[in-house]
Amino acid sequence: MAKKRRKFVQCPNCGYTFEEVNNYCPNCGQENHDLNVPVKHLVEEFFESTLHYDTKFWRTFKYLITRPGYLTEKFNMGQRVAYVPPFRLYVFVSIFFFTTIALFASENLVVNDGEGAIEKLEATDPDAAARVMQADSLARSRAGLTLSDTSSVMLNEDLDNKFRNFLKNEEQSRQKLLKNISFMMFVLMPFFGFILYLSYRSQRRNYVEHLMFSVHFHTFVFLLIIFATLTEVVFSSFDTNGWVILISMAYLFFALRYVYKEPYLRTAVKLIPIGLTYMISLGILFLATLGISVLLS
Repeated sequence: MAKKRRKFVQCPNCGYTFEEVNNYCPNCGQENHDLNVPVKHLVEEFFESTLHYDTKFWRTFKYLITRPGYLTEKFNMGQRVAYVPPFRLYVFVSIFFFTTIALFASENLVVNDGEGAIEKLEATDPDAAARVMQADSLARSRAGLTLSDTSSVMLNEDLDNKFRNFLKNEEQSRQKLLKNISFMMFVLMPFFGFILYLSYRSQRRNYVEHLMFSVHFHTFVFLLIIFATLTEVVFSSFDTNGWVILISMAYLFFALRYVYKEPYLRTAVKLIPIGLTYMISLGILFLATLGISVLLS
């Protein structure tokens, strides 16, 4: 829906004389729209533009969830005005994603302190705790005999201290890990786009088309994980991990089929290396992110 403009004859900012087609000043860039009107006009204009954006917003979400690959196809064809831009959509959803994880699922991101676990074991089974501590002591003594280089020992002790510090400051560590994971996902998106670029290089598409596919796919996965997390909050006995992976792979299959227009069998065959490469990359990046989080603690 076109915006109703109350146009000036001259730009009030720089004095440029407007032509009828000028919605913005060609000289200074200021919008050619008079806001010096009664308040009721501004209120009507606000609700009109908000309703228009809400329509675009909900239309985008509907197609993202129900029609895999549709938004990517429309973007690549240049039909973009009716939908929320991919990166803006991703940022909007990712805010809710990391907020949901921080509130309801962040306790799963950090393992318990080893010393705390031994203390709990001592309370329930002193003999087992004693055996664990004895084995730990023996392992440390053997390491001391094996590592003759003093600098190596000091390095290991420094890493050990950082890891213990990471485990002790649980809340701070969770927040740091979540922040680093958000950056990790931002790195993973263009990498997944590159995987698609290599997998479909025979189609000679621009990399941006694959990148937009990756952005839409990750946005959907974020929405799926949000829904799964909230489901587990309501139904604590229900494990959604398997369903998240299954639905994500099914969505990826139909999105690949819709965007790249290859037969179902060929798409299924390509899905295997694409999915495996993605999962391996995700695992490596997560371990690297965890290691960096520990080193910076």
